[in-house]
Amino acid sequence: MKYKILHVITTIDLGGAEKQLLTLATCQREQGYEVEVIFLKDKPLLLQEFLEVGIRVDLSFVNFGFFRQIRNLKARVPTENLVIHAHLPRAELLCALSLEPKTFIVTRHNSEAFFPKGPAILSKLLSRFVLNRSFASISISKAVANYLKTSGEMGDTQNNHVIYYGIKDTSVSPRSDLRVVSGPIQVGTVSRLVPQKNLPLLLGALKELNSQESLEFNLTIVGSGPLRAELQSLVVDLGIEEMVTWKEHLQEVLPFYRSLDVFVLPSDYEGFGLVLLEAMSQGVPVIARRISAIPEVMGELHPGLVDSINPVDLALKIQTLVFDKDTLRVCMKYQAQRLEEFPIKKSQREHERLYSSLLNQSK
Repeated sequence: MKYKILHVITTIDLGGAEKQLLTLATCQREQGYEVEVIFLKDKPLLLQEFLEVGIRVDLSFVNFGFFRQIRNLKARVPTENLVIHAHLPRAELLCALSLEPKTFIVTRHNSEAFFPKGPAILSKLLSRFVLNRSFASISISKAVANYLKTSGEMGDTQNNHVIYYGIKDTSVSPRSDLRVVSGPIQVGTVSRLVPQKNLPLLLGALKELNSQESLEFNLTIVGSGPLRAELQSLVVDLGIEEMVTWKEHLQEVLPFYRSLDVFVLPSDYEGFGLVLLEAMSQGVPVIARRISAIPEVMGELHPGLVDSINPVDLALKIQTLVFDKDTLRVCMKYQAQRLEEFPIKKSQREHERLYSSLLNQSK
């Protein structure tokens, strides 16, 4: 049975949740479903991509007050043969306040509080209110599910399912064989400039790398956020401003990955870490901390996992993956195997089963 799918999401910018929704919705469209997206605020940086694959985007909710958005959603949503899927806290709360109980699904995209800037008790109350109103919830990793349970933001009886992110092509994009090191080493990351991403750790490692009498290491940071000025000041204090390039965002990010010798994600926690799969798919060795959902994505035996928050240890790991060809070969082979675990069609089928359960109970 084919039904319509309505995704409600807070923004459609270039974040991991938004990019994954584009990938999932595209796959759903290719499977013959009618798919529509409602987003609530900010610039629609992914709008054209949604439209190009035949997904309708409703612009009538954008940047209105929350109570008007509630009224609009109540007025326009039919209930027959429709699956409503909410993503990110504002959109989840909108659905919980606008729709009948047990008529929608929510996805939790990160291991953090529902209301991170408010009191913990209020965040827990809002989170549980939304989840109790939903038919089911999806956690994008076991780490997210564990966080929700241990933090008290999800009750023990919640109907919760772990469904991993996926990518369209799980094969590694062709690129030249292992790099012959002869010039500046290109290190890069794609990251919001927020505390969670712990970019000072990466900047400290860059200083360590360039304090030795060896090849120069350059770093490109792609992303924007409230810590931009603070991080730029730190770069000056560390004396590495000549080695750091800032790019606010890239509409086409895959060519950027292919320009790198190594990709580093220094985050303190990740709900999933879609950028890890993106970098792997472009044949780039990845390095990240052994924390939160990262080992679920990279694999427990990945040689790029780091167990320390010491910049010296991170610098050593970067050097190893750049200069040790045996370790690099093991890394690339392992990454190719990991990619095969995350096809978007697998994620789409798991969503489809959950959607069918929702429609069956409504009947």
